Amino acid sequence: MAFLFCPKARAFNDESLESYLLRVVSENYFDTYQQLSFAIRDELLELDFEAHGAFPIELGRLNIYHSKHNSHFRMRALWLLESLLGLPKYELQKISLFRSNRTFSEGCVSVQRNGIDIPLSFLRFPNIDNVESIPICPQCIDEEPYIRQIWHLKPYSVCAKHKCKLVHNCESCKSPINYILNESITHCHCGFDLSKSSNVQAEKADFLLAQILTHVDPESANPFVNQSSTTHRLAALFWYQKFKGDSYSFGDAVEFFERWPVNFHQDLDVLTHAAELRLIDLFNRTSFSFIYGDLILNSRCIFPEDKEPHFIHSALLSYLNQLVEKHPKSKQANVADLLVSVAETAVILSTTHEQVYRLYQDGILIPSFKPKMRFRINPSVGAFYLRQVIEYKKSFGKKDRILELSFLHPQHNLKADLLSKSLVVTSLN
Repeated sequence: MAFLFCPKARAFNDESLESYLLRVVSENYFDTYQQLSFAIRDELLELDFEAHGAFPIELGRLNIYHSKHNSHFRMRALWLLESLLGLPKYELQKISLFRSNRTFSEGCVSVQRNGIDIPLSFLRFPNIDNVESIPICPQCIDEEPYIRQIWHLKPYSVCAKHKCKLVHNCESCKSPINYILNESITHCHCGFDLSKSSNVQAEKADFLLAQILTHVDPESANPFVNQSSTTHRLAALFWYQKFKGDSYSFGDAVEFFERWPVNFHQDLDVLTHAAELRLIDLFNRTSFSFIYGDLILNSRCIFPEDKEPHFIHSALLSYLNQLVEKHPKSKQANVADLLVSVAETAVILSTTHEQVYRLYQDGILIPSFKPKMRFRINPSVGAFYLRQVIEYKKSFGKKDRILELSFLHPQHNLKADLLSKSLVVTSLN
């Protein structure tokens, strides 16, 4: 049976879940979302006690990704809510943010919407202790009064449609605009009509980034622009944020990737040329991260990885190959003899920690020190020579996936290197 206050309007495809529920509140003359949530919970109590308990009273906790332990009950609550409101099936799910099993660099967790994985740290979220604004475009609000989900993304600071900056603060009282805390889409808590806010022309770099986040240009030579997956573009932005540190600006990312990978390799050359000056010990006793930081670990932009490696990961491997080629083995250790950890080795070989340990146990990768008996090598400590890892990877060619296939069969002996290589290459071809 349909609920008493069935909404008049359907949700927009680009609308946030919180925005739609606020419109339901407004259309049915409730004063606050809390009143609506209590009414919904009363109805759910009679239908499903577990789903009743999973439906949040606070608007800021409504989305599915906020539920850590009972997300399946939250899903059930939304299904029931759709029927109570007389909505088509999946109407609320299509505008919800789900937890994702993919992670970005440095283990950053993600959320998912419509098949797009988004770094959780990119989301603008209301925090009562430290209020963060969720900006709006005045012209968009004037045309259709609802909150676009993309306004929640920190890299998106300009309206790609109207070429104006998103407004973060109320023009009247100067307080941060946050529709979730204020429970109003069109007005600030002081009563100011947000659609009347002044429009400020966007800077070119920020506007280009906004366009790229909403549209794909497959003809562009810029690898950041021609990525068919929005997930990959967000992963590149996340990597850029970590690579540039405090000096970064999301708007500068487009120009940075315009000359890719030349400028990236130039930045790495600066570190390479200064490596000897930073040394405390010999190269073959120094970890790679001491010179280059978390460069290798951060290059795994998305995990689990896709069939094709991310363009940033490919560019780094290209540089490491050149580094080993330019610095051949000699009596005196050089930069190609730096030590990489188990974790870094796994990234270079596009495999798991367990498989790296297997390579060590089978004598294929030889550590720079003798590990203690019955103790595993610390995955974050430099153990293997960079030269050895790169040479091992190159020995299987570009298309070979021996590391993945060989470990599907524990009885397979990786010491039979040439035989297994030929079998795998034959099977793939």
